[in-house]
Amino acid sequence: MAIRSVFFQALLTACLAVVCTGAASEARNKHNAAPAKLNALSRVQLSSELAARLIEVRVRAGDRFQKNDLLARFDCTELKAELEGAESQRTLARRQLDANISLRQLGGNISELEMVQSEAQLAEATANAKVLTHRNSLCEVRAPFDGYVVERSVEPHQRTEVGAPLFELVDNRGLEVEAIIPSAWLADLSLGDRFQVTITETGHTYPATLLRIVPVVDPVTRTVRVIGVIDSGDDSINTSRLLISGMSGEARFQRAKSTSDLLADGSGQQGAN
Repeated sequence: MAIRSVFFQALLTACLAVVCTGAASEARNKHNAAPAKLNALSRVQLSSELAARLIEVRVRAGDRFQKNDLLARFDCTELKAELEGAESQRTLARRQLDANISLRQLGGNISELEMVQSEAQLAEATANAKVLTHRNSLCEVRAPFDGYVVERSVEPHQRTEVGAPLFELVDNRGLEVEAIIPSAWLADLSLGDRFQVTITETGHTYPATLLRIVPVVDPVTRTVRVIGVIDSGDDSINTSRLLISGMSGEARFQRAKSTSDLLADGSGQQGAN
């Protein structure tokens, strides 16, 4: 009975040691973990640059598009007519200047003031035509990059004013990981460090690399924002399909005590001679 009691006591001690070791390891992992989220490198809200009526809106929320795809089109009948008139004025001003130059070369009675006025009229007509050409280029709203429509704020046949929101677009191909870490960790981290990111929505863990440290400490929470990028190898999961902007999770860092301090400009602090 004494032998059995000693055996069970030893077994219980071993089990407690394993549990305690696991708990300590988990505590260390939690200690090195920080909340994280995914941010898209390209996320913009397109606004109307014309006060005009929309005659076509081709995409809805969730639609995928390619760069330079047509998203919407304005009714620019008046603008096109104005451009045609401006082009005619520019042509007329050019002919007037050419005629004055030819007449002056032939000894005609063309004053310097008339020459200057002709040149000024041509310059004004050219500038006006350029402005109207640019405004006509805004009649079609095209995608600035490959991505998805997050929100559509307009409908066909709706009149918009300058600055009115049209679409919110996002490109999920380029994602950054933003983590909020205690400022005390700064002494243990360096740019280029590898860390792990577990995304709640996918349940997967991805390797990442630390790219930037935002050099401002929140005075209340004593935290710092750090930004990294998820590594994509040949054998990695297709992150372009699984990961999207706004997903959140946990970033786990391997903290190793740094051997030298860095100044704000990234240079090493030199010791006194």
